[in-house]
Amino acid sequence: MDGRQTATRGRRALSLIGALLLAPAAALAQEPEEQFDAFLEEFRSEHMIPSLSAVIVRDGEVAWEGYYGYYDDEGERPTNADTTYKIASTTKPISATAILAEHLAGGLDLDLPMRSDEGWQELCDYFATTPIPFMKGGTDRLGNTIAPVDCKKMTTLAEMLDMRANGETFVYNPILFARIDRAIEGAGGRSLRAIVRERVADPAGMHDSALGWHDPKGGAALRNFAFAYHVVDGRVQKQPLSDDDFRAAAGIIASPRALAAFDIAFDAGTLIPPSYRQELVEREIGPLGDYRLGWFLEDWEGKRLLWHSGWDEQKGSALYLKVPKKNLTLIVLANTEAIWWHNSLVKAEVVESIIARTFLDIFASDAALKKPA
Repeated sequence: MDGRQTATRGRRALSLIGALLLAPAAALAQEPEEQFDAFLEEFRSEHMIPSLSAVIVRDGEVAWEGYYGYYDDEGERPTNADTTYKIASTTKPISATAILAEHLAGGLDLDLPMRSDEGWQELCDYFATTPIPFMKGGTDRLGNTIAPVDCKKMTTLAEMLDMRANGETFVYNPILFARIDRAIEGAGGRSLRAIVRERVADPAGMHDSALGWHDPKGGAALRNFAFAYHVVDGRVQKQPLSDDDFRAAAGIIASPRALAAFDIAFDAGTLIPPSYRQELVEREIGPLGDYRLGWFLEDWEGKRLLWHSGWDEQKGSALYLKVPKKNLTLIVLANTEAIWWHNSLVKAEVVESIIARTFLDIFASDAALKKPA
């Protein structure tokens, strides 16, 4: 990476943000996209992210795109619309949508037990003895109770999609969610890769996306991949990548444009009937929010938020945030873990993310900046 160019871009972002803070009139005159672009530029510089990509979808179309940094070792290939990332857990709403579509087509029973995975019981019993909070139980950083996993519960596929393996209220449990494909195949269903490819990726037009490292149709995504980095003692260091393949919980390699294609198709009712999206928007939720069909549900300023984060420890991170009332979506991907904000396992709290909150304040708040008359 060219340090001089990075420093120049960072100083430019700092100057612009300083101008916004010190000159409200100038801020009012600036387009929201310009404000958000400056914020992301500064965020990337401050957190030393080699490659960062962002897309905003509005009213069913890509309304804005931002690409920052470089996605190769030598700083010779600027991040662009084709740059891809491991999207980590933002895979979950895509997998859940495909599974629901497969069910609606008659190819899958949502009542099938997760025990159809022959390794379910042994894995559950083992992990319940470990300190992992979403298995053993505990409290989050806010003092909210994390219920232990209930290994005796006859958890169904439908309950797993809603993160109910730990009881009646949701506990975000990525280890057990990752067993969904094994349960489906154990019950005689198709491979998850085939389901997601046919029910979501192809009809949505998620071009140049890989459903895991071994996806035979994923070549372009792998060619344009932004390798992982981690900041150690003020320096970015390239990280080795695991060979973990595609699961319901994670594994998709894609660009923000590919996720935008999914988002547009999801909202249009191309993948599943619009009634399911409407149910996510209208259902009542408690003060801690909820998790349903692969989405966190949260209310902010009287608006329902649908979202998911992605975190690959010391390797990458992602944010996928929808504001249905505004027909507005933000997708941000990075090749470090900097986007992750240590979010709770039992509370939907995307507003704790500085990227999410900045986006909401600029584009979705009732008090959002408006141009002077």
